[in-house]
Amino acid sequence: MNSTPRPYGNWLTVDINQKGVLDVDVVKGCTAGIAAHGERGCYQACYAATIAKFRGIDFSRAIIRRVYGRAQAKQIERAVKAAPLGFFRIGTMGDPCHAWDETVETVEWLAPYAVPIIITKHWKRASDDHLRRLAACGTAINTSVSAMDDPKHLARRMTEIHRYADMGGTSVARVVSCDFNSADPVGEKMADVQRRLLALRPSIDNPLRLPSTHALVRSGLVRLRKVKDLTSVRTISISPDSRTYLGHCSGCTDLCGAGLLDKPDVRPEPPQRTLFNGAFF
Repeated sequence: MNSTPRPYGNWLTVDINQKGVLDVDVVKGCTAGIAAHGERGCYQACYAATIAKFRGIDFSRAIIRRVYGRAQAKQIERAVKAAPLGFFRIGTMGDPCHAWDETVETVEWLAPYAVPIIITKHWKRASDDHLRRLAACGTAINTSVSAMDDPKHLARRMTEIHRYADMGGTSVARVVSCDFNSADPVGEKMADVQRRLLALRPSIDNPLRLPSTHALVRSGLVRLRKVKDLTSVRTISISPDSRTYLGHCSGCTDLCGAGLLDKPDVRPEPPQRTLFNGAFF
């Protein structure tokens, strides 16, 4: 039996996850994240890497997904028009920074039908032109940051948060948070960094889901709680007084940034042409 992990397919698809979010992942996999942190990904707790491994997929290979035919393109358009929460998200099972050109083209194509949301760690830097075009489509870019990030990585991501905001875009700090043990010197330092990250506006608190066997838990650096998440109970590093919403996304006010928009809707009119195979027809 061949146990070699297979790569993701290269056809662009639309998926709705358990929480009701419609994803259009232009990239599946995260070469840069796995190279930096190993097979378990960021914080040794990347849910996307875990799911990919369970499915026998090589998450270390970032695969660019494209549209190859008119029927495929029309199916995607119909799905995005019917997005349950009024937005579509790019960056669920891979980081779109591996393919900024294709990501921007996809946003420009689909933005007339729903609000575009991008989630990225900016392993690869978007150009000024990329960001201007995304801002022109009303895209909310969620930059994933954490007190656990390497200081150089965190500084770069903070630069990207401010850079997109300065270009007029909706720039959201998506904070991967933990209930740090302040009695530990390292925990106190991280808690201080986290407080400053959560003070950014706009920001989203995204508590880290960890097993009790994780090194951060076993070392006493972070604390866990058992919390009801949809239909199951999970261990999450979240403080007892946290008011962060953990349920189905239909009850969330943040909506990955779509609920935080304080700018006029600048999304373009629907295109007269359809994007497939990297070109408009």
